[in-house]
Parts: sequence; C-alpha cells; structure tokens
Amino acid sequence: MRSMTGYARVIDECEDFKLKIEIKSVNNKNLNLNIRNPYILNFMDNIIRTEIYSKIFRGSVDLRIEFEDKRETIIEPDYNKNAAQNYMAVLEKLEKDFNEKISNKLSYLVKDPDVIKRTSVELDEDIAIKYVLGHLKNAVELLLEAREREGNNLKEYLKERLNEIEKRVIEIKNMKEIVVKMYMEKMEIRLNGLNTGIEITKEELLKEMMLFADKCDISEEISRLESHIPHFRQEMNKKGESIGKKLDFIIQEMFREINTTGVKANYFDISKLVVECKNELEKIREQLANIE
Repeated sequence: MRSMTGYARVIDECEDFKLKIEIKSVNNKNLNLNIRNPYILNFMDNIIRTEIYSKIFRGSVDLRIEFEDKRETIIEPDYNKNAAQNYMAVLEKLEKDFNEKISNKLSYLVKDPDVIKRTSVELDEDIAIKYVLGHLKNAVELLLEAREREGNNLKEYLKERLNEIEKRVIEIKNMKEIVVKMYMEKMEIRLNGLNTGIEITKEELLKEMMLFADKCDISEEISRLESHIPHFRQEMNKKGESIGKKLDFIIQEMFREINTTGVKANYFDISKLVVECKNELEKIREQLANIE
C-alpha cells in the first residue's frame, strides 16, 4: 500500500552531460502531472509522461529536470572565405568611390555572421533519451519507495482502527437477540398496567413479537459488515495497485450498514457501539485521502 506523498532527487554528472531530477507528489483524487523540462529536452515530453503514467496512478506530481549538455561549450569557429573576400571588395570600392579611408576593415568582417561561423555540437536525441530516462526511472523508483514507506505506516494505523470496529460489530451481533426480548418484556409490563379489560392472547403477543423482530432484525447488516472487514484487509495487502478508491468505497458501504443498524436496533447499548464504529470509520476515511 502506497501513500500519495513523497519526494525523490537524483543528481548525476558525466563527461558530456549534467543532470538533476526532482520529483515530489501530494494528495489528489486523480493523477495530475506537472513537468518543468528544459527547452533542449522538449522532444522527450511524451516519453517522460509515459514513464510516469506507467508507475504512478494517483496524486499531484511535480517533476523538475535540469539538464546541461557540457559539449555546447565546445565551439568550432570558422570563416567563409568567399564571403570575406566579397565584403572586403565592397569596402575597398567604398573607399575608392568616396575617396575616404576605412580604418580596420577586418573589424567589420568579424562582426558579420555570414563571415564568421560558430559551429556547436548538436545533441544526439537517442543518447539523451537513454541517459535522462535511465535516471528518471531511478528517481521514480525512489519516489515509490518513499510513498510505500509512508503507506505502510498508514496501513498499521488502519489495521488498528479496523480491529476496533470488528470488536464492536461482534458486540452488536451478540446483543441483537436481546433487543426483541426486552421489547417483549416492556410490552407485557405496559399491557398489564393498562387494566383495560382487553385480553391479549399469547398468539397475538407472538404475532406482535414477530412483526417487531422482522422490523428490527439487523442480521443482514451485521453479515455485510462482517464481509466488508476482511475485504478491506484483503485490498490493503495488495501491492503495485491503486487501491485508495476501492478502500474508500468499502468504507462508504460500512457507513451505510452501521447507520442502518443503529436505526433498526433502536437500543441504547447498540446505539452507543454504532457511534463508536462511526467514529473509527471517520478516522479511516480521513487517512484514505492520502492512499494511492
């Protein structure tokens, strides 16, 4: 189980390149990827996104890449001899036509980009992809490790909360028969205290008891709660999957069942346990907001 919060950094420098990758993530319902990439690596944008999407499923992810091609500082200057000769001829013609001497004619030539050429080493895209992508994969793995460490800490907390819920569900299950019994005892006491002269037969009393028992029966709710708890544990133990939304759905179902239990049972001790269960479920739901 992984959280959605994490940070990783990779720094490398070789003979040709210098690289720094920082990647961090926080909570988000879906995957939101923000890439800050140097212009020279724009051709890698789709490759980078594909790599991230294949490993991370939820969260707001910020990726920053700093890349330097150290070979760009290696400049191989040259000059265009024909262009230089043509420009020089024009300058000499100007001197002749205007009878004016132009001092330091070479200074005009060296400033012209058509005369002096500077050739820098071009970036080989295949080599750059191999270099950057290799270190990006490393950064993503470090991020996933950080997210998994925090996720495991959250898992222990969720297990504790789930155990508390399970204890209370067992207590509620043990009380469900008492609800009908106490209702019948109260009904008999009330009927005996009315002194209306109306006789209530055992059959009528039994019929009333059966109607009430059906109305306040929480067996199905308890059964579903008992199935949701191991299902939640099973989902928690899955690895390499996005389980946050599944866990949140299970908790919603548990909320629904425990609410129905409280309404149907209408018994103080059960209502107290229902409130305690809802409190534990709320604690779980708060933490699920950070589970991938």
